[in-house]
Amino acid sequence: MQTRFEGEYLSATARTLALIAVLAAFVVMAEVNIWATFTELAVWEESLATNVLVAHEGSASAYRKALTDGFLLFFFSASAVLFLRWLSRTARNARALGAVGMRFGPRAAVGWWFVPVFHLWKPFQVLKELFQASHPKYLDNWRQAPVPRLLSLWWALWVAFQVTVSLSLMADFLASSPDQVYMAAWGSAIVGVFAAPLGVAAAIGSWRLRSLQRARARCTAPMRVRQPWPTRSQSDRALLKGSPS
Repeated sequence: MQTRFEGEYLSATARTLALIAVLAAFVVMAEVNIWATFTELAVWEESLATNVLVAHEGSASAYRKALTDGFLLFFFSASAVLFLRWLSRTARNARALGAVGMRFGPRAAVGWWFVPVFHLWKPFQVLKELFQASHPKYLDNWRQAPVPRLLSLWWALWVAFQVTVSLSLMADFLASSPDQVYMAAWGSAIVGVFAAPLGVAAAIGSWRLRSLQRARARCTAPMRVRQPWPTRSQSDRALLKGSPS
C-alpha cells in the first residue's frame, strides 16, 4: 500500500499537556473524594449503631462530600472536553503522517463516544487503530504495529468506571432508608477507587500516543515535504531543522 499524506501534521503537544494537567487535578480530587466518602460513612455507621439519626444533611461531612463531588464532576467534564479535542487532533495527524485506509475518521473517532451501547467498544477500536497508525516503525504496514498493553488496562478501567458510576447513581436515587443510603455511599467510594487509576492511565496513554506521532513525524518529514502542499506547516519546518516543539 502506497503511503499517502492527507493534510498537515500539527503537533498535539499543547493539547496533550493541557489534558494531562486536568487529569492530574481529576486524580487528586478523586482521592480527596474517597476521603470525604469514608468520613461520611463513619457518620452513618455511628447513626446506625446508636439508632440515632444525626442531622446528616447539615453535617460537615455531608458538606465536604457534596463539595468534592462537585469538583470531581467539574474536572471530569473538563478532562472529557480536552480529551475529545486531543483525540480529534491525533486522528487527523494519523492521516497526515501517512496512515492509509483507516476505518475511523476524526468525526467518527469523537462521535462513537456518544452512541449508546456502541460506546462500550467502538472507542477502544478507535484508540487501538490510532496507536497502530501512529507507530514510527510501521509506515505502509501500520496495521501490523503492536498495541501497548496499557490501552487494554485503560479501557478496562474506563468501562469499570462507567458501570460503577451508573450503579452508584441508581442506588443513590432509589435509597429510601438509612441502610440504603449507607450502601449508596459505599458505591460512591468504589467510583473513586476506579477514577484515580483511570486518570493516571489516560494521562500516560495520551502522552504515549503523542510521542509515537512525534517520532513518526520525524521519520516521514522528508517525504511529506517533497509532496506538493499549498503551504508547509511550522511543525514540519521545525522537524526538518531538528528543533523540538
